[in-house]
Amino acid sequence: MIQLLNICNFFNRGVKYLLLTLLFSTFSYSSQNINSFIEQTKLYENPYWSKLLHYRNGESEIDSNNFFISKDGKSDLKKELFETINSLENGKDDVLCRFPLRVQWLKQNILNLEKQIISYSCPKLDEFLKVVDAKYVTMVFPTAHINSPASMYGHTFLRVSSDEETPLISNAINFAAKTDDTNGLIFAYKGLFGEYEGRYSILPYYEKIKEYNNLEQRDIWEYDLDLTQEEIDKLVLHSFELKDSYSDYFFFKENCSYNILWLLEVARDDLDLVSHFTFKTVPLDSIKVLKEYNLIKSSKYRYSSMKKMKNILEEKIKNKEYLESFVNENEPLNKTLSEEDKISYLDFKISYLQYERANNKYEKDEYLKKYLQLLKERSSYKSASNYDVKTPFNPLYSHDSAKASLFYNSNDSFEFGIKPVYNDIYDISDGYLAGAYIDFFDLNLKKEKDENIKLDRFTLLKIKSLAPRDMFFKPLSWGIDLGYEHFKDQSDYLKVKPETGFTFGSEKDFIYLMIGSNVYYKDSDQLYSAGSSLGFVTNRFDDFKIGASYSYDRYNKGLENNQFEVFTTYKLEQNSALNIRYLNDDLYKKEQDRLKIGISYYF
Repeated sequence: MIQLLNICNFFNRGVKYLLLTLLFSTFSYSSQNINSFIEQTKLYENPYWSKLLHYRNGESEIDSNNFFISKDGKSDLKKELFETINSLENGKDDVLCRFPLRVQWLKQNILNLEKQIISYSCPKLDEFLKVVDAKYVTMVFPTAHINSPASMYGHTFLRVSSDEETPLISNAINFAAKTDDTNGLIFAYKGLFGEYEGRYSILPYYEKIKEYNNLEQRDIWEYDLDLTQEEIDKLVLHSFELKDSYSDYFFFKENCSYNILWLLEVARDDLDLVSHFTFKTVPLDSIKVLKEYNLIKSSKYRYSSMKKMKNILEEKIKNKEYLESFVNENEPLNKTLSEEDKISYLDFKISYLQYERANNKYEKDEYLKKYLQLLKERSSYKSASNYDVKTPFNPLYSHDSAKASLFYNSNDSFEFGIKPVYNDIYDISDGYLAGAYIDFFDLNLKKEKDENIKLDRFTLLKIKSLAPRDMFFKPLSWGIDLGYEHFKDQSDYLKVKPETGFTFGSEKDFIYLMIGSNVYYKDSDQLYSAGSSLGFVTNRFDDFKIGASYSYDRYNKGLENNQFEVFTTYKLEQNSALNIRYLNDDLYKKEQDRLKIGISYYF
């Protein structure tokens, strides 16, 4: 019996030993063969691994070292993958908590990797996921800011929310240049050459509403995206991975909209978004590319405080007593006004006070005193505000931002023009900010009868900001035109044209009066002028735009120039238009007039 027990004990010890040996050999086998598995499958060449590291054209577009485990990770996908796995197996560099989506993807694609990872808790990640609690994702598009060159293209960011009914208490995922510069021209210049760090950030959505809707007075479009919960989780995890890293910010290409598209590509691995943007990324175009992938479920319009204030003024403009209360800040609220008018008056005053504070008219203490007094007075009326602000044309269906044009002139010449961005005074303004015109790198070639093709004009930068004035809002209109021009078919000059003035009217119809100077320069000759221009533009008709202008310039060397132009543009379809212009000027020849007819294609 004892002998039998000894045999059983020996057998049990043998089984245990055998099991331990098998487990150990399996563990060793997995550890040793992960690397060979990666080599065999070339996992480091997987397109999704490239997306996780923001790789394009042979290197990552993330420029901070803390985004990479390997010292060569920015330019070597293979080294970065192996170094990441090595760190996970050794519990180094906090990789498990810093790069949760990267780790998740590696575990899904390397069968036995999870057994090799040294696990530990990630409280910061857990808290982040709890706070964000994302179940819905929305692409948000604050439209252009008419008097800010750095904001004339608009902006995009993402809103992530847990409840569709309470968007204001959700969070915003934003990418922006880190800067303290307040001058728009300086910002645009430095942004052109990548002199800023671009960083992702996550902050409450109501703060972005305050920034764009209330302080900068920009309308906002919200586009709800069709993403699954799994895709939303990936997007959130990747935003956590990026929150402490930066990329060099380039105003034209690697800007806010471009880098937001990376998040969506990572969320859904079959998306190919950033490759659409090789030379430039315009926020409006980055939204339209989502439509191609059926990502947009619905759109909503959120009007700005400025739009609300102008709506109140337009609706109440015929009420004399109402206007007297408006014009005189210290005038008490007229008691003969209806309750609806009193509510409108107080709503206007509250928004206008915020506008004045944003423009530094009031110090904080004085502002708060006035603001609280107005809120107290407004709270005495229980009725909710209701303003019939008309929803404008959805930018999603506007023309694209690049343009190629072919014109025939009545003097038997042809012109071909092409520009990468954006929208000029001749273009249909549907979906764009009326009165805000900006062009970069506009190239124009000309072919005259019996002559070779020549460069007629190259515009490096042209901005025209025609912001209408009224009794409360009095912005200056201004413009700048910088480039090269074959001036009036006489000679080739470098051109600079600054101008400033006033605009009156509305977004639909406005007139403008500008004063400025044309400066033409070359080694042997300089021409410069002082002059003025008067113009009119209407966007009132569906698919039609009509404009007219007259300008007078007096140059040195006894030259004068009167120029008159009338134009009309007809939208053929979303991305094509017919343009007709009549021009007459007399700088070098008496009443030289011509008719131009052309087709524009937007892409």
